[in-house]
Amino acid sequence: MASEFKLMDIYEQNLNFLIGAGASYGFLPTLALEVIDEAGNKCTFETLAKKYESEKQAITLLFMLYYQECIRDGLPNVFSSIPPHPKRPINQENVINEYKRFLSTLVSMLDRQKPSEKRANIFTTNYDNCLETASEELLSERNALFVVNDGSVGFQTRTFHTRNFNHRVVNKGVFERHDTLLPQINLLHAHGSVHWEKAQKDSEIKLNYGQSNYRIHFEQKELDIINAFKDILYDKNKTILDIDRFLSSEDLSKLKPKEFWEKYESIPIVNPTKWKFHETVFEEAYYQILRHLSYELERPNSVLITFGFSFADEHILSLILRSLSNPSLTMYISCFDNAELNLMQDKFKDYPNVGYICSDESLLNFTNFNDTKFTLNNYKHKPKQQNTVEPIPPPVLPLNGGEL
Repeated sequence: MASEFKLMDIYEQNLNFLIGAGASYGFLPTLALEVIDEAGNKCTFETLAKKYESEKQAITLLFMLYYQECIRDGLPNVFSSIPPHPKRPINQENVINEYKRFLSTLVSMLDRQKPSEKRANIFTTNYDNCLETASEELLSERNALFVVNDGSVGFQTRTFHTRNFNHRVVNKGVFERHDTLLPQINLLHAHGSVHWEKAQKDSEIKLNYGQSNYRIHFEQKELDIINAFKDILYDKNKTILDIDRFLSSEDLSKLKPKEFWEKYESIPIVNPTKWKFHETVFEEAYYQILRHLSYELERPNSVLITFGFSFADEHILSLILRSLSNPSLTMYISCFDNAELNLMQDKFKDYPNVGYICSDESLLNFTNFNDTKFTLNNYKHKPKQQNTVEPIPPPVLPLNGGEL
């Protein structure tokens, strides 16, 4: 049985994180809905997408709503990531602040590691730019010295490849007196990213943190249907039967599926179904990231901490189950409430190296996680080594005002 989660017990290990939609809740909705199925369970976009996958008009309407709710507001250039940025709505500001708290704690943990380590991997299934925005703002505040590696290299055009996650930045100091690896956080989007685009070379992906090319606009008659559909999906008193009645009674011919799918399928993301990427270059990047996750979990003395992740992705679930055969891997699953705790304990009951992070007092949202679980405030130990830049010595002045 995995031991109780304590930061001071794991900070020196190979740190990996798997972040799902629950961490960005408030910035974007999660995949969870309020409408219930025949068994009385809440539906998700995933379950509905699988149910209506063969019904063209129904699946089109569902993904129109999915784009509107879960993708649009996460597209680049909605808000600038470089301060001073336009004022964000308070709910989104709170989410970014929680990401910044999470990253600040992580950098402090990396500062405690051996000088030859100081590295962590954050795998996320989210398409949004919350991690990038929080990292950018932390770096601009200059309160911590660390490196963020998003897998890209270049100047005006930055191209992505997972081999770039092996790059490290060394601070050699003045006169090369010492070599120190800077704390590094690798950011890997396991379901793709709205920042990805095809480069001029079709075999490459470029990262674009500026204006998005994936904006889709709906006509008013389409918005009326989408919003009426949304009212059902987010109503806890509605069931699958209400969805079926709506789909059979509404005039879905007002939708424009051809125009929508041409634009939607250009977005380099994994949909909440078993569908794969529609472009080979993006699909290859997706599998490269999964291989990178597998490689990291096979390393000795590895830790995987999940937050806001439901394990609904069957590829990631099977990969993790295989990796749990590594006896030196420990996984800690953050559980929002007792219902999720029971679900996860049943799913991983055969794996003794799985532990659970939960709260007895309240729901374990991202704020509570940062307040009570992922924090160094409970420890009085000082870091073994602070990561600081060696100051530049003053110039040597000549005596008596003469020249050197």
